[in-house]
Amino acid sequence: MAIKTIELLKGSASQEELMEVITAVASDLGDVIDDVNTLQVIPLKGAMTNEVFQINWPTKNDGDLRKVLVRLYGEEIRTFECISKHGQGPRLLARFTTGRVEEFIHARTLSAIDLRDSEISSLVASRMREFHKLHMPGTKKAHIWQRMRNWGW
Repeated sequence: MAIKTIELLKGSASQEELMEVITAVASDLGDVIDDVNTLQVIPLKGAMTNEVFQINWPTKNDGDLRKVLVRLYGEEIRTFECISKHGQGPRLLARFTTGRVEEFIHARTLSAIDLRDSEISSLVASRMREFHKLHMPGTKKAHIWQRMRNWGW
C-alpha cells in the first residue's frame, strides 16, 4: 500500500526523523527516494515485543523493490547491535529515536516437521552454539519466566 505519510508509525518517532533515516538508508544502498508516495509499508505479525513493518521502495533497476525491516523497539537494541555485528542475524542499517531499520531477510518460520529434520536441527544447534558464545552487553538476568507468567503460562 502506498501512503502519503507513514501513518502506521505515528507516535513512535517523528515522521520527519523516520523519513530522514529511510532516505539515508536508501542512499547508502544506492537508491533515491524522491517521493514518500513510492514507499510501501506492510505491517508484519509475529513480533513478541516490537511493532515490525516491511518498507519497500522501487530501486533504480526498472521496478525492482528494495525491502527493509523497520522495528519499533524497547530496550533490546544493545543486544541486537551485538548480534548484528557478529553476523548472527540481519544487518543493522540505521537507528532512530524509537526504533531501527534492519536488513529484510525473506524467510519462513520453521515448523515442527522442519525441526525434526536432522540436517536442519544440526544447523540450528550449530548457530545456537555460536550465538551463546557471544558476550552480550547489559544485564544477565533472564526475563523469560516472568514474561511467560505474564502471558498466563
